[in-house]
Amino acid sequence: MAQMEIRAAPSADLDALAAALAERLQLSEPSPWMTTAEAADYMRVSVRWLRQHLHQVPHSKVEGRLFFSRRELDAWLGENRRS
Repeated sequence: MAQMEIRAAPSADLDALAAALAERLQLSEPSPWMTTAEAADYMRVSVRWLRQHLHQVPHSKVEGRLFFSRRELDAWLGENRRS
């Protein structure tokens, strides 16, 4: 079995590759709005719990779809925090 020779890539090539990868991974700003599943994950509750407590949790409904604002959820969680 032949052995492969591994050569170190020049630093400039690695820097260029890292910059290109970073740019590609950040194609757009993350949306401030989350789906029900994302909001439940963000709050560390189940989707079922979130749906059962919609009357308490701030959300928007557009054409039957629910959306949750990170900022509003953070504020609501802070207001409802128990010491």
